Amino acid sequence: MIVKVIKMFLLGAVLSATMLVSNKIQAQSKDTVRINIEQALELALNENLTLKIAEYDLERVDYLRMESKYALLPSVSANAQYTNNILKPVFFSDFFPGGKMEVGSSNSYAVTGTLQVPLFSLALYKNIQLSEIELRSVLESARSTKLDLLMQVKNTFYGIIMMKESVNVLEQSYKNAKESADNIRNMYEKGMASEYDKIRTDVAVRNILPSLSQAKNALEMAKMQLKVLLSLKMDQPIELEGDFKSLEKDVMSFAASSEINLSANSNLKSLDIQMDKLKKNMEIVNSQRLPSLAGFMNYQLQMQSEKFTFNNTWANSLSAGFVIQIPIFNKLSLNMKEKQIQVGIKQMEFQKQLLSENMTLAVKNAINEMNRAKIQLESDLEAVKQAQKGFEISKVRYSTGAGTVLELNDTEVALTKSRLNLNQTIYDFIKARNEYEKILGQENNIKQ
Repeated sequence: MIVKVIKMFLLGAVLSATMLVSNKIQAQSKDTVRINIEQALELALNENLTLKIAEYDLERVDYLRMESKYALLPSVSANAQYTNNILKPVFFSDFFPGGKMEVGSSNSYAVTGTLQVPLFSLALYKNIQLSEIELRSVLESARSTKLDLLMQVKNTFYGIIMMKESVNVLEQSYKNAKESADNIRNMYEKGMASEYDKIRTDVAVRNILPSLSQAKNALEMAKMQLKVLLSLKMDQPIELEGDFKSLEKDVMSFAASSEINLSANSNLKSLDIQMDKLKKNMEIVNSQRLPSLAGFMNYQLQMQSEKFTFNNTWANSLSAGFVIQIPIFNKLSLNMKEKQIQVGIKQMEFQKQLLSENMTLAVKNAINEMNRAKIQLESDLEAVKQAQKGFEISKVRYSTGAGTVLELNDTEVALTKSRLNLNQTIYDFIKARNEYEKILGQENNIKQ
C-alpha cells in the first residue's frame, strides 16, 4: 500500500498547487486568463487528461500487484449438493442373494467446506516480483508521458510567443508600408512622384495583408492547441505573458556540455525494465520444474433419506493433509518457452544498443542546433540593426529624390525578413533545448 500513500500525498500537493495557480489566474481577470510559462506547466501537470489516464493506469497495476500477493493467502470454498439416486448404487458379493445388494437411500444431501493454503510455490513468489517490475514499468511510462507533455507545452507556449512577435513584425511592416504609400500618394498628388511609384507602394501594402491574416489565424490555432494541453475550455480567452527579448540572453549564454549522460533517458530506462521482465519470466518458467506444496482441510456434513426430508441424522467428517505436486514430464514445452525468452533477451540487448546510439545522435543534434542558433542570433541581431538603418536611409533618400521606390520597398522587406528571422532563430533554440532536456530526462526544469 506504499504506492497508495505516496499517491495520496502527491494528490494533496497537486490539489493545493492547482488551487493556488487557478486562484492566481482567476484573480487576474474574469474574462481573459493570463498565463506565464510556469503557470502553463503547472496547469498541464495538474489538469492534462493524458496524465490523468497514466495515473489510473498506475492504480490498475497497483491492484494487480496486490492480487499477486493475495494469491499466498488461504482460499476457502463451500458447496451444497443434492442427489436423487434413481437407480441406487450396488455392492457385489457372493454372500448376498443374487450376488449384489443396493446401498444408500433415494435422497442424498451433502454440504462441503474446503480450505487450501499454498505452503511453497516458487512460481507465486516470482509472479509477485514480476508485478513489482510491472509497477516500475508503468511509473516510467507515466514519467515518459510527463516529459512529452512538458516539451509539448513549452514548444506550444513559445510558439505562440513567436507568432505574436511575428504578427507584431508584420503589423509594423504594414504600418511602414502604409506610411510610405500615403507619403508617395501625397507626393503624387503634388506632382512630386510618378504614378508608377504610387501603384508600386499600394501593391506592397496589399501584399502584406494576406501574410498578416495567415499569421493571426495560425496564432489562434496555436492557442487552441495550448488550451487542449492545459485542459482549458475552447471558449476561454487566454493571453500569454512572455517575450523573446528576454530569451536572447539564454541563447547567448548557452555553453554545451562535453558529457552526455543518458542514464535518465526514459526510453532507455523502459528498455531496461522490459529486460528485467524477460529475465523474471525466465525465472518463472524455471520455477515450474520445481515441486509445489499446499495444505488442505475438508469438512463434510451429509445425510441420506428414502423420503425428501431433512429429519434424519446428519453425519460429520473432517480431514486435513498436504498435497505435493512434482512435475515429471511436460512435453518439452518449458524448454521451448525458455528459448523464446532467450531470443527476446538478445533482441532487447540489440534494441538497447541501437536506441542508445540514436539517443546520443539526437542529443548531439540538439546541441549542434543550439550552437547554430547562438551563432545565427548574433548575425540576426546585427542584420536587424543594419536593416533598420537601411530602411531609415532609404526613406530619406526617396524623400530627397536621391532614391527610388524599389529601393524603399526592398529595404522595408529586408527589415521585415530580418526581424522574422530573428524570432525564428530564438524559437529554433527553444525547441532544440526542449528536445535536449526531454532526451536527457530532465523533468524538474519547470522554470524556463
